Amino acid sequence: MKNIGIYARVSTEDQTSTQQLVVLREYCSKAGYKIIDEYVDDGESAMKQNRPEYMRLLEDARRRKIELVLVYKLDRFSRSLKELVNTIANLKEYGVNFVSYAEKDFDTTTATGQLMFHIVSAFAQFERDMISERTKLKLNHLRSKGIKLGRPQKTSVESIFGLRDKGLSLSEIGKEVGCDRSTISKLLKKANYAQSNSSFKGV
Repeated sequence: MKNIGIYARVSTEDQTSTQQLVVLREYCSKAGYKIIDEYVDDGESAMKQNRPEYMRLLEDARRRKIELVLVYKLDRFSRSLKELVNTIANLKEYGVNFVSYAEKDFDTTTATGQLMFHIVSAFAQFERDMISERTKLKLNHLRSKGIKLGRPQKTSVESIFGLRDKGLSLSEIGKEVGCDRSTISKLLKKANYAQSNSSFKGV
């Protein structure tokens, strides 16, 4: 019998994770798994890195308290492919497997699940490479126009462009890099102005 940690999350306080938990409990019952604990982040955005119950789950995995993490869907667990891959890799180091109920092939206890994990890892690396390449093109273009890009106090211009390319809002970028929203806004406006006043294509 495997010791299971169930993770559930909803983004807003007017939602409830009850239905996720009902499905996951039934899944464990049928599989003969023992639920050690339930980790529930209600009203917590996936963009928030330090979700309380998410962090407690990772700590319990590190302590070998659980053998497998079960989630309803991948997007309930991680905010991006990069974070998903890194977190599952960390779990594997602790000897903890990972299963997604909705994405049934995503089960690292099986050969198919291991293959799926490697495919997702490859896509995550491809995404990082593409973002890095786009960021370099933008910065090189701005520099070619004589625009000097300063460095915010706690982060780099490259980081801000990279996070913006991922679709994060100004507020979300600010939380990630420790900068105030106005500094980020001014930098992006300057960059957009430079792009709109040039014939360069592909930045």
